[in-house]
Amino acid sequence: MKTYVKIIITVIVTMIVTFFATSSLFIFGLNLLPGQLSDSDALILKLAQIKQYIKNDYLYDDVDYKKANDFAIKGYIESLEEPYTHYYTRDEFSNYMGGIEESYVGIGVTVSVDTEHDKILVISPTKDSPAYCAGIKAGDYILAVDGEYFTANGMDACVSKIKNGAENTDVVLTIERDGSVKDYTVTRKEIVGNSVSYEMLDDKIGYISISGFKTNSDGSDESTYSEFVAAVNTLNSKGMQKLIIDVRDNPGGVMDVVCQIADYILPEGIITYTESKTGKRNEYKSDSKELNIPMAILINSSSASASEILTGALKDYERAIVIGTKSFGKGIVQNLFTFPDGSGMTMTVSKYFTPNGTSIHGVGIEPNITVELPEEYKDSYVSEIPRDKDTQLNKAIEVLKNK
Repeated sequence: MKTYVKIIITVIVTMIVTFFATSSLFIFGLNLLPGQLSDSDALILKLAQIKQYIKNDYLYDDVDYKKANDFAIKGYIESLEEPYTHYYTRDEFSNYMGGIEESYVGIGVTVSVDTEHDKILVISPTKDSPAYCAGIKAGDYILAVDGEYFTANGMDACVSKIKNGAENTDVVLTIERDGSVKDYTVTRKEIVGNSVSYEMLDDKIGYISISGFKTNSDGSDESTYSEFVAAVNTLNSKGMQKLIIDVRDNPGGVMDVVCQIADYILPEGIITYTESKTGKRNEYKSDSKELNIPMAILINSSSASASEILTGALKDYERAIVIGTKSFGKGIVQNLFTFPDGSGMTMTVSKYFTPNGTSIHGVGIEPNITVELPEEYKDSYVSEIPRDKDTQLNKAIEVLKNK
């Protein structure tokens, strides 16, 4: 009996010694004692151990280690619980980049996060896009895509799933609007990004609408900046003396692009500046060339991010009268990081400020003249509002006529 007990004790002791020897192998290889590891070293060691356990003991062989790595990294980043900081797999990153270029395959809808309700909010669909034609509206919440539900922190995974399909394939969006939930089937199409439209109004007043601030696609020189310059040149050739810039329903876009446009308009000085958590300041400046004519800029609650950079600069320099309703209030900047395997990451790195030093994050920009739309059009896209009912645009025309 004593011999039997001795054998059992010996086996148990051997198992314990083996466990600690295995667990400490990497640690002692680094000349570190348990408890002396940094958080990052501990993570690397734990992942290595987990991978070894899977290889040795997991019952099944169909393990996709690339997928496992992506999930581990994605979880690490998503634990920050910051709505604009995300890791993208190679396919997701390709889709993301398509969204900030002049053309891509998708449904033509821009979204943001509603952190208060933990939902994905439709800022605006592109006019005449599949989303627009299907009836998706600004202010809608996207609850699910093809039956998979998403919260605010899953915004980029939601967008990736929407765009993860070939042209002419369907995607089903579960939409919440005014408390009611309905499925919408939308067919993916190539979204060609003309982000600027323009026309000459009466009294030599030019009108330029900017739907987003997009960079050029591969192989193309076209961007929102080049479109804007072309619009101004055309309007100038027709005798433009005053200008209305419309960034209503414009959710933003690429910071460098909006700063190019601001540089084209403003006199020499600071367009905007950013500050990191360490206090490092990065300034974006305009040169001495300027568009020196009376201007108004139209905003609403869906004017966000880059739209607010332009609006804030024009307001601070008193180069344009701001008309409409208070803007969205996104005053933080994300940097783009790419990895050799084609994956990528966006990360919030700084706040931006208007030239006068105002941070608008979570606050928005108040117009110089607040003008509400008629009640019947408050939930409509700006492009759907009949010209004679567009109280904001008509107020801008009235103001400029007296300049």
